[in-house]
Amino acid sequence: MDRLIYTALTGMRARLAAQGVTANNLANAGVTGFRREISSLASRYLGGPEGATRVQADDAVTSASTDPGHITPTGQPLDVAVSGPGWIAVQASGGAEAYTRRGDLRIAPTGVLETGDGHPVIGNAGVITLPAGDASIAADGSVSVRLAGAAAPAVVDRIKLVDPPPGDLHKDSAGLFRSADAVDAAPDVRLQTGALEGANVDSARGLVELIEQSRGFDVSAKLLSATREIDEAGAKLMRLDN
Repeated sequence: MDRLIYTALTGMRARLAAQGVTANNLANAGVTGFRREISSLASRYLGGPEGATRVQADDAVTSASTDPGHITPTGQPLDVAVSGPGWIAVQASGGAEAYTRRGDLRIAPTGVLETGDGHPVIGNAGVITLPAGDASIAADGSVSVRLAGAAAPAVVDRIKLVDPPPGDLHKDSAGLFRSADAVDAAPDVRLQTGALEGANVDSARGLVELIEQSRGFDVSAKLLSATREIDEAGAKLMRLDN
């Protein structure tokens, strides 16, 4: 009887974890450049002297979708969207290099070019710091600033754009992507300036997934209840009348 109980229990735990992933995706559907997470489940067979006699739901494995999001023109000079494959290099909170598709860039009071969530953008020589002036960004990632009194803008730095193989990146808890090995700049990656890429979350699909996961949880809960009834019925049959 305990076999059925653990099968139902691991199923409920896996469905609950998947619901958390889907709910997080829906909560971030309006965040610029957000990449939706994917929860994958697998069956785990328990072996023994008589072979694999039990099966349980394994722990959920979460990965991230690299599908492109919808690009919306904004007309803002510091808004950029990566055209096609590629990533913008930023400095994560621990100082390591990380990657994002979030292109709502801004200039901090210190002059540092950063993303909308506060991660400094990396250029040819580390974090990009701009002098006071009107800044603009070109399709190849070059950042120019027109200084006061200058006839033309001058190129200050170039945003590091990378394009590692999709399998080399993993998403961290802060929503940034990281690579185990150093990633070189990819000169072919281009930016669409004056535009932002939205999240790649399909809200309607997410709601359907949430309903399906909720129903799966209910089925596992009913299975647990049925197990208890079977156990009680078995105990009643074995009970000796006085």
